[in-house]
Amino acid sequence: MTAIPDGRGVAALLLICDDCGRGYGGDSGREEWVVLWHKAVADGWTGRDRPVGPHRCHSCAV
Repeated sequence: MTAIPDGRGVAALLLICDDCGRGYGGDSGREEWVVLWHKAVADGWTGRDRPVGPHRCHSCAV
């Protein structure tokens, strides 16, 4: 799924799992894609390192 604006602004992104739809958002609300993706990977997310995906959360990645 795509990393999309989460309603707090264009720079605030929400990463969405392609399998279950779980969302993952940044803490600061104004994170760039690269920062958000690195945090998600550290939390067990997998997928392509581009905002267009595909992405899988820690539960679906196993």
